[in-house]
Amino acid sequence: MSEPIKENSAVISLDAMAEDLFGLNIRGVKTILAAWANPRRYFAASRTPDWQDSYTPSIRLWLSFFALLSLLRFWWIGGNEGMIGAYATGFTQAGLIVPEGLTIQDIGREAVLFVFTLIPFLQVFAMVLVALVYPFWGERTTITQRQRYLFAVIVPSASLMPFLLTIMLLVPEAQMVSYGIFLALVALIVDLQTGYRGGFEQVSGFGRIWRAGLLATLLVVLNTTLSILSQIAGIVIISQKYGVAPPG
Repeated sequence: MSEPIKENSAVISLDAMAEDLFGLNIRGVKTILAAWANPRRYFAASRTPDWQDSYTPSIRLWLSFFALLSLLRFWWIGGNEGMIGAYATGFTQAGLIVPEGLTIQDIGREAVLFVFTLIPFLQVFAMVLVALVYPFWGERTTITQRQRYLFAVIVPSASLMPFLLTIMLLVPEAQMVSYGIFLALVALIVDLQTGYRGGFEQVSGFGRIWRAGLLATLLVVLNTTLSILSQIAGIVIISQKYGVAPPG
């Protein structure tokens, strides 16, 4: 006669639910705080196999922000009249054909949704690639170390994006380009200080400055380029979908 199945009495905490939803939990929050307040300690932990059993791996933490951004994406798009209006204005000037039952604002919203969906996939691919090949850490590194280091550098700036992109809901159409430049500058400064304070422990002085500056600049240029390419792709695909009226 088989034994009855014992009910699992373990309590599933809210911390576990947060881990299920976003990859974030109390340890993840602690890790974000450490990456801001004492990045050297976080980088030191990255050199141990288990992150000193105290911190969340940097790539997992970075990817968790993408999960959060994806969750918030439809809210941003639905309320981001500035960005939707910018696309709608561009499509109007290009003479896009608006089907019956739709408005140019609907098409602008569709373009923004496409762009916001495409950007994360491009960023994940590009960042993983850069993490594997970026060599200027001032020390001999394995592939795993390079991946851990690079994502540790960008965790603090990634942690700001949910807040900064939410603020973008309030930015008028005429200021969208200026706000995009502001976001790039914030990312540059945050990545630079994180790398300088924690990521290049084996070098000092000018050697640390140029390495941190080079990496921060590379990351901002790469992300800006991916954003521009995504927007171009969105414009081209939506224009092909609906067609453009011939001139005259």
